[in-house]
Amino acid sequence: MRNLWRDNRFRVIALLAVLALFVGIQHNRAVQRGATNPFAEAVMALVAPVQSALRSTGDFLSDFGYGVVHGRRLREENERLRQEMEALRAEQVAQEELRQENERLRRLLQFAQTKKIRPLVARVLAIQPSAYFHTLIVGCGQAEGVRPRMVAVTDKGLVGLVYMVTRHTAHVLLITDPNASVGARVQRAESRAVGVCRGRGEDYLVLTFLSKDADVRPGDVVITSGLGGVYPAGIPIGVVEQVMEQRQAGMREARIKPFVDVTRVEEVLLTRAEATPQ
Repeated sequence: MRNLWRDNRFRVIALLAVLALFVGIQHNRAVQRGATNPFAEAVMALVAPVQSALRSTGDFLSDFGYGVVHGRRLREENERLRQEMEALRAEQVAQEELRQENERLRRLLQFAQTKKIRPLVARVLAIQPSAYFHTLIVGCGQAEGVRPRMVAVTDKGLVGLVYMVTRHTAHVLLITDPNASVGARVQRAESRAVGVCRGRGEDYLVLTFLSKDADVRPGDVVITSGLGGVYPAGIPIGVVEQVMEQRQAGMREARIKPFVDVTRVEEVLLTRAEATPQ
């Protein structure tokens, strides 16, 4: 085989040269006539699929790269917007809390002015309702002028009585405590019945020591009577829900729903009995 190639290689080369010359002449003539270049067509026919594949691959890679970069930017933008929304929401919550606090304090001060009470406002630090004691702790003490037996109220009514004081805190016995009692009066002009409101460790009070013919009805408003010299007169306590007959004792009792939900108090106004409201 090698000998055959060696013997005929010059003939093959010469033949290829002649063919090349012929093809070149044909190519020149075609160009001069403005005809299509057969070689260009052949090359394009061979290269076109490859070019198309390369173009598609390039487009895909370009789109993929744009999607990766753009997607990352979108995620970063979404995260930034989420953080801004959370910050705005937190600010709105803080502003609403401040608005509510200002409204509560405004009502307390108005109540103090109406009742001629020296405005000593104390913030509630803790509420401690238990089976034995219902108390709360406020953030004012001896240094701020708080003394034992001061009365705690809100703009809605009676909360309780200060029973222990430290330098910067005070403990208030709530009216719902089983050990709490306060002289009370029915506000209705036709009645003015008096008795004693006692705590029951529940969310209601009991108005006791009413005479058997006391004019007490459901819906009556009960206020402090001022009798006993501990609580100022005229502070709202609650409303009568039910009247019960105590036949053995020859007296009546009434179940009272307090005006103040002591578990939701946030600020209280402290006063003394000698600052008797009008």
